[in-house]
Amino acid sequence: MSRGMMITQRGKRSEVTLACLLLAMAGCFANLNEVPQVTVQPSSTVQKLGGTVILGCVVEPPWMNTTWRLNGKELNGSDDALGILITRGTLVITALSNHTVGRYQCVARMAAGAVASVPATVTLANLQDFKLDVQHVIEVDEGNTAVIACHLPESHPKAQVRYSVKHEWLEASRDNYLIMPSGNLQIVNASQEDEGMYKCAAYNPVTQEVKTSGTSDRLRVRRSTAEAARIIYPPEAQTIVVTKGQSLILECVAGGIPPPRVTWAKDGSSVASYNKTRFLLSNLLIDTTSDEDSGTYRCMADNGVGDPGAAVILYNVQVFEPPEVTMELSQLVIPWGQSAKLTCEVRGNPPPSVLWLRNAVPLTSSQRLRLSRRALRVVSVGPEDEGVYQCMAENEVGSAHAVVQLRTARPGTTLRPWRDAKLATATPPVPPPGPGSPARMPKGHPGALRPPALAQPAPLPCLGEQGQVAPAEAPVILSSPRTSKTDSYELVWRPRHEGSGWAPILYYVVKHRKQVTNSSDDWTISGIPASQHRLTLTRLDPGSLYEVEMAAYNCAGEGQTAMVTFRTGRRPKPEIMASKEQQIQRDDPGASPQSSSQPDHGRLSPPEAPDRPTISMASETSVYVTWIPRGNGGFPIQSFRVEYKKLKKVGDWILATSAIPPSRLSVEITGLEKGTSYKFRVRALNMLGESEPSAPSRPYAVSGYSGRVYERPVAGPYITFTDAVNETTIMLKWMYIPASNNNTPIHGFYIYYRPTDSDNDSDYKKDMVEGDRYWHSISHLQPETSYDIKMQCFNEGGESEFSNVMICETKARKSSGQPGRLPPPTLAPPQLPPHETIERPVGTGAMVARSSDLPYLIVGVVLGSIVLIIVAFIPFCLWRAWSKQKHTTDLGFPRSALLPSSCQYTMVPLGGLPGHQANGQPYLSGTRGRACTDGVPVNRACPAAAMGYPGMKLQQRRPGELQQPLIPGCWAC
Repeated sequence: MSRGMMITQRGKRSEVTLACLLLAMAGCFANLNEVPQVTVQPSSTVQKLGGTVILGCVVEPPWMNTTWRLNGKELNGSDDALGILITRGTLVITALSNHTVGRYQCVARMAAGAVASVPATVTLANLQDFKLDVQHVIEVDEGNTAVIACHLPESHPKAQVRYSVKHEWLEASRDNYLIMPSGNLQIVNASQEDEGMYKCAAYNPVTQEVKTSGTSDRLRVRRSTAEAARIIYPPEAQTIVVTKGQSLILECVAGGIPPPRVTWAKDGSSVASYNKTRFLLSNLLIDTTSDEDSGTYRCMADNGVGDPGAAVILYNVQVFEPPEVTMELSQLVIPWGQSAKLTCEVRGNPPPSVLWLRNAVPLTSSQRLRLSRRALRVVSVGPEDEGVYQCMAENEVGSAHAVVQLRTARPGTTLRPWRDAKLATATPPVPPPGPGSPARMPKGHPGALRPPALAQPAPLPCLGEQGQVAPAEAPVILSSPRTSKTDSYELVWRPRHEGSGWAPILYYVVKHRKQVTNSSDDWTISGIPASQHRLTLTRLDPGSLYEVEMAAYNCAGEGQTAMVTFRTGRRPKPEIMASKEQQIQRDDPGASPQSSSQPDHGRLSPPEAPDRPTISMASETSVYVTWIPRGNGGFPIQSFRVEYKKLKKVGDWILATSAIPPSRLSVEITGLEKGTSYKFRVRALNMLGESEPSAPSRPYAVSGYSGRVYERPVAGPYITFTDAVNETTIMLKWMYIPASNNNTPIHGFYIYYRPTDSDNDSDYKKDMVEGDRYWHSISHLQPETSYDIKMQCFNEGGESEFSNVMICETKARKSSGQPGRLPPPTLAPPQLPPHETIERPVGTGAMVARSSDLPYLIVGVVLGSIVLIIVAFIPFCLWRAWSKQKHTTDLGFPRSALLPSSCQYTMVPLGGLPGHQANGQPYLSGTRGRACTDGVPVNRACPAAAMGYPGMKLQQRRPGELQQPLIPGCWAC
């Protein structure tokens, strides 16, 4: 290699190194302009003695130095004596003891100042003993609901109740036994079989201790006559405190003969106007509480015996709300000598206490610092007042804080803040018109946007060969996939800075769209500055599922994509409740509106299947599985479970993790195999059972496989057989030869089908078959319609070429008529309005009756039946008249003398007629016109009349006299 070539290569490397240093310096200066933030707060934890506790804290910018405090005292790194390890913002307590319980805070420091997280409390789990009590005898009328109360001992966390029923421990509701969240056992429709002894026990889910009550309660079931309604539980008015967002069950059990009907009202109005309430027998359920659920609830029972308003009990419900803190500005620049006022808006119930901090140190009032619950005033600002100020609020149910950075300047200098001031609630500023503005893009558009003007740094060259500067990693999305807002969603994320060699982020691109059945809306794309990590998505539809994709851009281009799906809250529909009340009034005109509060037993069921989960990368061998729950079936969801399936292998779904608390809607699945593709699904569980599995996630391929990376298959399958099973289903079979694709593994097959008479490729519908199955049934097709069918196989690399095209026609719809019968008379089709048509299946002449044609069909059938009856009745009348006439003619002849014969001639005498000869002359038949001579027909058609029978002889007759016939239908001459 020549010396000049070596110098050239060294020069290129120097340029690359210089460019990277410039980018790093630009990133450092950009980070100096940022206000330090704690984006992920440590969470309070309950753990047993000797257990392991992990507290996490994520700060922004991520390079800031992070320390920890215990009960206000700094922890100097890891402490072996206490068993505390601190690494990269994570604090680990290896074995919890009495010395390591308390309030923990993480503190992030940078040159501009320091910021502290909200406190996280670490407490020991414990379970006290039951208090001594006497045995109680509980009496209940047969057919009513009995309540067995269990006074649970003090426990942290709250203990779970279990009951001993008929020598068997009951941990969840079953049959007519309902275990309520309060710990009470309700026995529905009590009978003599339910009599006996009942005992309760308490279970701590952390320490896994079980303690049993020292006494048992006896249940007696009695049979009574008419008895007025009364409230069995609760015995007196109750005050209930619930945290916002949690579920609430108000118990109300009534007794009486006959069993009473229970109705509920809130603040004097029937709960029928609240569409968020539901009923479990006579108990009132609210799935997700909010501020509007606070108030006085009244349970009233009535069975028509006694005073209607005598059986009443009241609940006073208070909904506690964690604090919410808002500050006007995130940055403030004040000249020396002037005063600065920092305003802090605090909400919460009960009213939170407020603490002000500067650089993570609590402040106290002085002559220069005037503190109040809503504001902090700094008098005569000087350089020593610079730093990060925090407004931290805390109450019984939570804590929150907001941050503002105060800078000072010499009088007369140009005041130029580091970046535009913004709301501390991090509502994103409206970007200027141009590339940074939200824009709707067609499907499939790459969505590459240039950086917005307000965030675009000085242009720096991204020199070097491809791969020298790696694209940015996928951002970490921190937002919950569930929101109560009906038309907006708060998207929060943080950059992922791990390892060296990552260039600074220039901007983010966020795309979101609504998911619709079998299709999706166009992408709405927004360009976000690199310093902004929050975006409010607006103009959303209520109760709809949306998907979000976002990526960070640096000088190397688009980075890895992060994805999340979320569902907006549902908007109340008062018209539905009004229609329900109208329906109740029609069914029972005498019923009051409160009658709608009767429990709907048919609505109690296991939960609905969650939405399809979203998969995002956590590490090289782990992923985050995120999902959105649906309806809980009438009971609160107790836990979730996640299952997975490898796409390259045939087999059942495998349990990945279970017992996921209902408050967690995301879980990390670890231990995945490199180079393997997975699908995940989620189930929800309540006390009635588990839900159906969610729809499987999109395939996720674990990268970093050290062996061969498989490309997409080239050759597709070959369809070998198609057959119409019925008028709506086609069965097809195919074969696939792996050798045709160099034994490239596949995950499954795509099946495309459309009507043959269609020339539009968009009419193709697609079914997917996973694994090694080589047959499939296409259903929901049109009768007697020809379809084009083709296939592809696929793996993580893509899809193969299309297979051969097969054409198959579905069977015709079966006729409703029966074989062997004449079809009913054809009726003229009724005259339809101009906007209605009669639908006919393709290729058939049969009319498809619709619900609007039913009256015409009934009238036609009735008229046709009448016509058939008349037509059949006319021959019957003619036959009756002929029978009467024949009977009158045959009165002179005994029926026993008639012999069976096939002769059909009727012989009549011709005596007295012109041309008649009295003796031996021929005469003619009155019906056939054939001649006979002395009873012998000329054409020998009536031989029996001439031959006679043995023992019989012809009688003499007088002229003009008729002789008795010997053969039916023949007369002797």
